[in-house]
Amino acid sequence: MHVFVNGIQVAYTDEGAGRTLLLVHGFPLNRRVWAPQVEAFAPVCRVIAPDLRGLGESEATAGPTAMRRYAEDLHGLMLSLDAGPVILAGHSMGGYVALAFARAFPQLLRGLVLVGTKAGADTPAAAAARRASAEQVRAEGCEAVVESMAGKMLSAGDTDPVMAAVVRSILAEARPEGVMAALLGMAERPDAGAWLGEIRVPTLVVAGADDTLMAPAESEALARGIPGAWLELIPQAGHLVAYERADAFNEILSNWMVNLPEEQTK
Repeated sequence: MHVFVNGIQVAYTDEGAGRTLLLVHGFPLNRRVWAPQVEAFAPVCRVIAPDLRGLGESEATAGPTAMRRYAEDLHGLMLSLDAGPVILAGHSMGGYVALAFARAFPQLLRGLVLVGTKAGADTPAAAAARRASAEQVRAEGCEAVVESMAGKMLSAGDTDPVMAAVVRSILAEARPEGVMAALLGMAERPDAGAWLGEIRVPTLVVAGADDTLMAPAESEALARGIPGAWLELIPQAGHLVAYERADAFNEILSNWMVNLPEEQTK
């Protein structure tokens, strides 16, 4: 499905009914990575999974895309679908977007789920590396970025060739304009650490214990900064923890959602 939001066509999945779980993918992925969660949770709630601007099937725009811009797209999508307030789950870059959303639209949140992500801004060296990657994509296309990330999405001990092939196929759908915009936007994103203490909705932080792209220590620090946050590290899981260990992730998320205060789920 598609809807016109903030001047672009946004592609999304919308299944189920009841309280809304909004799933935001990471970089340079698309909503397909949430397929195990859509299948698991659509029978018990409404699940919306969009493609972020310039990624998946959503329309791209030129220039850096700030995390706040992605968050504004989510806000516009929610208004179009009459879907708020939501339980917002964001993975990796989607976690940066979720934090930007929490900062800009706190009244539209019922809960926050931060997966394999962190609060801090890029170091100058990391930001420079992202800008260099964007220039490489401009000159050569997405292949180098896809190749560099494909082997880091799953844990080193994962030997499932089918899962690896599916993850690679999702990465291969990335388009240069969206990848460049996201890289430049991440390089410019602000440090969210200073205001984490202002988050007032129930928050779940999840990470793969074997994540080599986003150190689990980042998730631990993120959870410490948010009042009352619940931290879960899933063993034998890499960066794409919700896909690689879907059963374990879904059980954790389900148990956390069940225990949300009643006033948060009406």
